Amino acid sequence: MGTARAAGSAADVGAAGAQPAADTVTAQEAVQQIEYDAATARELAMVEALIPAGLDMGNWSIEKVQAPRLGAIAVVMRTPKGDAFQVDMLRRDASAAGLADTKHFSLFIANSGNGSKSTDEWQARGVKVLAHHISRTERSGAPLPELMTFAQRERQHPFGNYGILG
Repeated sequence: MGTARAAGSAADVGAAGAQPAADTVTAQEAVQQIEYDAATARELAMVEALIPAGLDMGNWSIEKVQAPRLGAIAVVMRTPKGDAFQVDMLRRDASAAGLADTKHFSLFIANSGNGSKSTDEWQARGVKVLAHHISRTERSGAPLPELMTFAQRERQHPFGNYGILG
């Protein structure tokens, strides 16, 4: 199998012309990295299609949309008063309905309440507005990202740090 040397200066080469192992990449590793980068770019394009930058959310705003991580897409939104909150978008599952559901996804407010905390009314309304926009994109036939259901994420990442707010 072939190898390639990462870019560097002549000073990086040892006295006998050997190169440090950390700078060596096999052809298989290079192909795997290219495939990973392409898959990541496809996921980001699907997320951007679902929740485009500058999406008009009326009185609410979207501050940040994260690439799929730990089986979900995290979205930081702001209420009309400017309070930040996190929405987790997961694949829809009848056993755990979100605050708002679309044909393919369930949206949950990430407040670490495990269902025990009451939901802020303005946050809930914002989640429903976001779900409406996502539903419209789903109907367009755009490709959709592969996400986990709530139960799958809980099983696969029981101690996952899902929060992205400071």
